Amino acid sequence: MSNQVFKVIDAFAPSTGNYGFLDQIAALKWVQRNIRGFGGDPGKVTIFGQSSGGTSVWTLMTSPLARGLFHAAVDMSGSYILNATLEKAETDNLVFLKKTGCKDLACLRGLSMRQVLQAIPWEEYPSWAANDLTDLPTRGRFIGPVAVVDRYVLEAPPFEVWEKKGNFSDVPFVIGTTEQEADFSPPVANISEWTWGDYSWFVTEKLRSFSQDLPKDALDLYPPSAPCPTRDRCPERAYTTMVSDIRATCPNNDLAWRAAEALSSPVYRYVVTHTPSGSVNTSYGLLPFPSRFSFHSLDVLAFFGGMDFFLPKPLSDQDQGFQDLFTHHLVNFAKTGKMEAAWPEYPAAIALLSDRLEVKPNLSTRCELWRKSGLFAYAWMN
Repeated sequence: MSNQVFKVIDAFAPSTGNYGFLDQIAALKWVQRNIRGFGGDPGKVTIFGQSSGGTSVWTLMTSPLARGLFHAAVDMSGSYILNATLEKAETDNLVFLKKTGCKDLACLRGLSMRQVLQAIPWEEYPSWAANDLTDLPTRGRFIGPVAVVDRYVLEAPPFEVWEKKGNFSDVPFVIGTTEQEADFSPPVANISEWTWGDYSWFVTEKLRSFSQDLPKDALDLYPPSAPCPTRDRCPERAYTTMVSDIRATCPNNDLAWRAAEALSSPVYRYVVTHTPSGSVNTSYGLLPFPSRFSFHSLDVLAFFGGMDFFLPKPLSDQDQGFQDLFTHHLVNFAKTGKMEAAWPEYPAAIALLSDRLEVKPNLSTRCELWRKSGLFAYAWMN
């Protein structure tokens, strides 16, 4: 790489990236200054985010720049791994810079949207595309980071900040996922038509890159004989549950455990297990797939009372019950910083949320398989 390209990077100094997080911190400072004018209390600010918003929540909790700006936090389906260094991110970005053909900052700033998109190395650098984000992982194929440890917004990887009792926000914390996260955009278009034979073949093809024994162990834990709440599409449910356990559910259990070890504030963990009464209406454009199960974003839709826009009308009693229960508990958490007595702190228990609250001990043979097989490293980044 020529010195000219490196000069393009140097031109950004002392900038560090992570500008979206800096925008969020600026917005929280604005809230602190102005919330009283809206009848709010600057001492009772709760932040929550879903998907990349959940990643933002966790980033802000471990950023020294955000301390004192909020007092409770809810992470819905965010990332588990936030450990990319600034140096690694800059090196990775050289691939993009080279493809632009630019030699100076003025050229970069003059690129059209089309030119920027054409220069992004979607396939040459697979983590940019993340094509298999909602599929079982392939050994050695990782997804690139959203947050970067730049020693300014993030002084160190979040787990390290917690372990070393660094400069972080010790506030009540909720970590949530949905049971079939990957069902919002499954990897194969005809997954709803799969037979159990198709299911076994796909699991075997994907997981044997890790070891010859892993496919059998996985199929033993996610068997075709497992109970299914619907009369059809059960191979789809089994597959997206397995993908979701690897990419989101099990890593976020570990995230919650680490949070509980580090924080003196209460930590809570939930998994949405509600099966909607019908398939998602894709005509609104929110979801690309007519999911039938507990898909990625079902929880945030429920919180904002939006399930009736995306599910068959009228909502079933169970749909409405889930929406009411979920909203009730999160609003109560925002008001008090605690869950009601029926919902214990983590790691004593995980709350399973459907139209009722079910509490189960934090024991999972499935998660132990993925942990000991090293698959937490393949958790999704969003």
